Amino acid sequence: MFKPITMLLGAALTLCGFTAHADEASRWREHEAPFTFLFGNDIDSHQETQQTRDGSLFGFLYVRLTGVVTKDRYPVATHVDCNTNPGCIVGWRLDGRPLRATFLYQPMHDHAVFLVNRPDIPQPGSHAHFHWLGSLMPQPHLPVEGYLLQLTAMSRFCFIHHDAQSATSEATCRDNGGTRVDSGVDIASHLNIVTSAPPGM
Repeated sequence: MFKPITMLLGAALTLCGFTAHADEASRWREHEAPFTFLFGNDIDSHQETQQTRDGSLFGFLYVRLTGVVTKDRYPVATHVDCNTNPGCIVGWRLDGRPLRATFLYQPMHDHAVFLVNRPDIPQPGSHAHFHWLGSLMPQPHLPVEGYLLQLTAMSRFCFIHHDAQSATSEATCRDNGGTRVDSGVDIASHLNIVTSAPPGM
């Protein structure tokens, strides 16, 4: 008779511990060990990762919720400098592989676009975002060192990369200029690679 009660109590304590651990894992740590890897540019204000023995990356990409919920019921989130903006939470788990890619162009209000060799894309996986190393923006048509990232969303939100403060609850995520993100693998919100250059480039 006591065994089921003991099992229930143990499960409840485990769940409480898991919740506390999840809350602890989602906080911004200011790059404290072991999440000390730095790209050397703006992404470091909202990423925390560690480099593994094989040179790969594991870590987190952070967002801050604006407080607005879109018409299709997605909380609006955006990247901010988490060192100066309290309230950052984990938006994605990040897995990265070292790679050389060629910078092609920078669209207005979007991620820089890079050319990668199709055989260099890790399989299996959904690595769809390249980010370079160093403080300077890469030069067009020149290869640069960096990491190809795979993102796994930890929750459901509307990601708006620029001007998230303009989002309203009267419009859908798409109409607010955002990308709907659901828990799980996400290639849409940060996709910035192509495997062939546009004609004339």
